[in-house]
Amino acid sequence: MNAHSDITNYVARVADYFNSQLGSALVEVYKLGSLAHGGFSNIYSDIDVGLLLNSGEPPERMSELIAEAKLLDGEYGKKLSVFWGNPDCAWGRLPNLDRLDLLDHGVPLLAGYKPKFSRPTKSEIRGELLRSIEKSWKPRLPELNGLTELAPENRKPYIRAILYAARLIYSWDNLAMDSNDRAVEYLHQVQPPGLDLKPIDMALACRQEKCTADDVFALRTDLNRQCESAVSYISGAR
Repeated sequence: MNAHSDITNYVARVADYFNSQLGSALVEVYKLGSLAHGGFSNIYSDIDVGLLLNSGEPPERMSELIAEAKLLDGEYGKKLSVFWGNPDCAWGRLPNLDRLDLLDHGVPLLAGYKPKFSRPTKSEIRGELLRSIEKSWKPRLPELNGLTELAPENRKPYIRAILYAARLIYSWDNLAMDSNDRAVEYLHQVQPPGLDLKPIDMALACRQEKCTADDVFALRTDLNRQCESAVSYISGAR
């Protein structure tokens, strides 16, 4: 069996597991992220799974159930990321960007149920993007920018940090989620001033196994400047 088949089988087992544990509270299980909209990388991608629920309150033991789902496979379980919630309730882990992904790209794994809930508004989408800049992107940049060599544990966060500008700008302008490939293609269409596209192109090529993370690192990209240029672009696009 190849890695793709192994991952497909693991995700199917995860879906069956949650179905058996959550019963009537579970509407559907979905493939999300690059598993759903393309560009999955065995090295750099998470295994994103979404759970759509219909209960009025969060099911008990969700954290334990997710931990047990990770144990279904010793290798792929480390990559499993579970997004879950009832879209009508303010609980769970189903942020606005992941709701977009679920609506536009979610691949149902159990009953073929297509999600039906209100699309996040422009304000909600952009608000979450702004929070992600401050909470997820910027905090890692000083450390990554100061590296003198790229250790194995830093390869994934480094490639993600470079590609984030593409994902940010694509979602900001289009109020949607899509693949890294589509986001980078969009960057070439809009040509944000000051943003160096070469390392972003190479980071995408790295995900596609056309070059290595060390090749990308060798460009010595100024990650802080890339961030500033991307933020400047979206500030002008409001």
